[in-house]
Amino acid sequence: MKRIFLFILISICCTNTSYQGLLFPINTFEVLTNNSDYHIFKNMILSKSKYNSFSSSYISFPNDISSNTLIYDYKITNLRMKSGIQIINFGNIEDSETGYSFSSQDYIFSHQFSKKIYHQLYSSVEINYLYSKIDNFKSSILTTKINVFYKLNRFIFNIFLDNYGKVINSYTIYKEKIPELYGYSLLVKPKNINLLFSLKQEFYVNTSNLNISAELLLKRSSIFIGFSSIAQDLYFGDFYEDFFTGTGFGLKTQYKKFNISLGYQNLGPLGSISSLTVNKLIN
Repeated sequence: MKRIFLFILISICCTNTSYQGLLFPINTFEVLTNNSDYHIFKNMILSKSKYNSFSSSYISFPNDISSNTLIYDYKITNLRMKSGIQIINFGNIEDSETGYSFSSQDYIFSHQFSKKIYHQLYSSVEINYLYSKIDNFKSSILTTKINVFYKLNRFIFNIFLDNYGKVINSYTIYKEKIPELYGYSLLVKPKNINLLFSLKQEFYVNTSNLNISAELLLKRSSIFIGFSSIAQDLYFGDFYEDFFTGTGFGLKTQYKKFNISLGYQNLGPLGSISSLTVNKLIN
């Protein structure tokens, strides 16, 4: 039953669409901010030199659903590149009536490049290929994500289009819809305070989702707090009084060339999401 509720959570904002693996977070930062491009924001606003890096993330969802991600972040001439692979294992699903059991996995290959366009205007384009397997049914799709960033002193504004693409091979003769979305986000660093405040709102076919987060920057570590409005739709019965549904907490620390990040998000009646990301600077 919990597995069904989790699929409902992911599908709340994308009624009548498939390929929900495209909406899963890829690392700890996205668990807390719902923003897979948070690293771009942070490096821009802190004016940090970006090093090549390799990261590995493990995310645990309720009822034995899990995600493993590997990402290589590097630079070629004036382009920043990010290549990755994410494997989402939905576990074994059993039909309670027949006892028949089957497994389901999604494999997502991604490549992103970003570049400064003009003065304080930046852009990034990401291409994703998803291969999905549900029992003996298989499907594949190709999607894109387009970002435009504008930096003004301690403020960065971003607009984006995500998951716009084409179904290459469908599970059946019926072609499922891709969970297309669009929206905006912003990042602000208050003057004389080591704090990053971010807000992201994304719009789907018939609803929207608001995410608010903050990162307190310490010397060699940082503390995250976050909130997602999507989990509020899970309130029912006695759970309506659960104030912490949708909230998240995280910690990042640095040891030599390694950055280690832990994250947690409360899903109310469903349980919780926990994540671990290890990032190694290469140069």
